[in-house]
Amino acid sequence: MPTHAESNACSACARSKRKCGRQMPSCARCADRGRSCVYPPSRSRAASSSRPLLSDALRGSVPRVEDGLLAEVAGNTSSRTANLILADDLMLDLAFPLMDSDFAAPSSLFQTPSAPATRADWFLAPETWRISHRVDTSAAMPVGKATMKKYVAVLQSWFERWVTAGSNPFIHPCLYSANSPACVQVAYATLASYIHRTPANTDTVLQIVEDRSNDLLRENGAILDRVGAEEWADGGEQDVDLFAQLTRLHALMVYQIIGLFDGDIRSRHVAEGHMAVQDSWAGKLFHSAAKALSNTHAVATHLVGCLPTPSTYSQQQWYLWILSESIRRTWLVAVSLSPVFSALQQRWSACPGGIMYTNRSGLWNAASATEWEKQCLGRNVAFLQRFECARLFDDAEPADIDEFGTAMLDMTFNGELLEKWRDRSGGL
Repeated sequence: MPTHAESNACSACARSKRKCGRQMPSCARCADRGRSCVYPPSRSRAASSSRPLLSDALRGSVPRVEDGLLAEVAGNTSSRTANLILADDLMLDLAFPLMDSDFAAPSSLFQTPSAPATRADWFLAPETWRISHRVDTSAAMPVGKATMKKYVAVLQSWFERWVTAGSNPFIHPCLYSANSPACVQVAYATLASYIHRTPANTDTVLQIVEDRSNDLLRENGAILDRVGAEEWADGGEQDVDLFAQLTRLHALMVYQIIGLFDGDIRSRHVAEGHMAVQDSWAGKLFHSAAKALSNTHAVATHLVGCLPTPSTYSQQQWYLWILSESIRRTWLVAVSLSPVFSALQQRWSACPGGIMYTNRSGLWNAASATEWEKQCLGRNVAFLQRFECARLFDDAEPADIDEFGTAMLDMTFNGELLEKWRDRSGGL
């Protein structure tokens, strides 16, 4: 017989503003919907294990995010990076589910500091697709408000870069070079109109964001779970083409980054109602990739209708890495949006876990298969599980880590440790 939790409602009920039965291990509402049920830590436990959540190294100025994505209006680009706020000491409690033994990626697949990638399938092996909630507590950092705001600002800048440059640290320059699906084109155009909005047309642009987001959900089988509250649930089938899953998630992430962090009350309400679908799509994408891309006999078929047709084996491997790394990075960004929003809103959230991704600078921006292969064979690619990246502090320089890896380090490890690492390397 289920017991009752001793304190607050679970995160799903709290986010939906619904009464929670507080049963353990899952409340009745989450059990009925087949959702993960996570409770905030009790006050007594939080008090007994409290520790500083915002290090002195991170106290200071961070990019402002409350006033909307990227810029208040077009023409304020010069002031975007100048708008700063002083971080406060608000503590955010992130609960880490105890799932270490079942989901931790094996250490044998973590490349040693001096070892290049010698296995042809180093990024496709089944073991590399495991989700881990294991964390090195000596370097771990419960994330503070200032760090989260900085992370949101980084994500916002990445979405803007996709519009202005055609790529960003999780959408590769080649990913949509051969095939840009309609849902991506619509999201891209909507994001561009949002970035260049004016005070006179802001309401119209936000309405377009809402309408296009709802259309995307309907087209992919999502249904209104609670009509009055505008909460959506994923009702789509699992068997969706891998590339289609990636593209629909990219499109939804555009609408979510706008809705959750614009500051408009209506937009935030709509985006909150879409969070469950985004998390579901991210989970389906990653598990589909784990199944499809680890099958070495048929892996190349997933490039058909996606990236350009490869003309050599090296080019095929490069394209497969682009697809798999794009999925990994997209998953990490997608599953972080809801927890970051929830933590900023209610001061705690569940950690979504970590996966393996490539940290080494140069690979993501390689202009050809030849250059990418040279980078892989010439030096360690730092293909590591998120929570294992603390080893980079001893074995790599900040300049060796690409922009995506740097953002993940900032959200995962102790700020003082990061500052010492950068100071030791000349402040890079």
